[in-house]
Amino acid sequence: MKKANILLVGIIILNLFSCETNSEDPQDLMAPEIDHADSGDEISPENGDVFTETMDHIPVSFSVEDPSGIGQVKVNVHANFDGHSHARVLSDFQKLSIDDIYAVDASDQNFQFPANSTRVNVNSTATDIYWSGANSRLSAPVLAGKYDFSISATDIHGNQTSFADGSSYLATIHIRTPYSPSISINNLDDDELIGTKGQPLTVTGEISKTGHELSAPLAFVWIKLGEEEDDDHDHDAHNARISNEEHVYDKMWGNSQWLSEGQGPDLPNDQTINLATLLTGEDAIILPATGEHLDLTIRAEDVNGNFTEKTFHVDMD
Repeated sequence: MKKANILLVGIIILNLFSCETNSEDPQDLMAPEIDHADSGDEISPENGDVFTETMDHIPVSFSVEDPSGIGQVKVNVHANFDGHSHARVLSDFQKLSIDDIYAVDASDQNFQFPANSTRVNVNSTATDIYWSGANSRLSAPVLAGKYDFSISATDIHGNQTSFADGSSYLATIHIRTPYSPSISINNLDDDELIGTKGQPLTVTGEISKTGHELSAPLAFVWIKLGEEEDDDHDHDAHNARISNEEHVYDKMWGNSQWLSEGQGPDLPNDQTINLATLLTGEDAIILPATGEHLDLTIRAEDVNGNFTEKTFHVDMD
């Protein structure tokens, strides 16, 4: 009996200790929080950022916080046009492909942070991502186009951020270069095209090969007119033709390196294409009879796979 009482008391004490421990140290099921750096108001880069012909890097700026402690942070950059067609990129160009791992024991000291850190602040030129110049991550000129930039994080308990619930960060950016195709429109009014409902839209300007030594002949042009589009970061959507039902106008010329259904009649010229001449006759853009605002998107690719895409707002009266 005495032994039984001792055993019972032991069990009670163990249960009390277990309850006390659980109440003081509840299980951590929360993923880290990704936000802007201490010195900024937004995470950099932002979704939709365009890096123009004179730029050579992505400024990387953000913070990660977790009260239990941060285990690892991953910054990834990859081409979102690298999908599912007959791409045959020449070795003269290289896609920007980055996997930067921030951790206590990171192989690069620029990506290390102190043990037991509950907040990591990233805002340094040493962690920026260069595609040109002395600090370039590439061994060849960057392939111009759209890229996905993402940040994900894991705490010391293994809780991970997720793209599904929005706790990971994802932005689509556009890298333009001096050798990617040039798109220019010269009849803009306050940065907008003006048109009349039910009438052809006048677009004057050109798509052309540039004078840069790495510039190559044009291979593909895609022009579409429709409602303002949102980047949904769906890889299949990046590389597939959107249904004609979603656009007032949707036409392609030439052959795309990247779009799975990117083909159409031959380009009228592989050096310079006059938009006013291209968009006439059966290829004219007829504005709808209703509505007020649309977006005209023009995408041009060269034979090396470099591409430029620009969107122009259309105001209808």
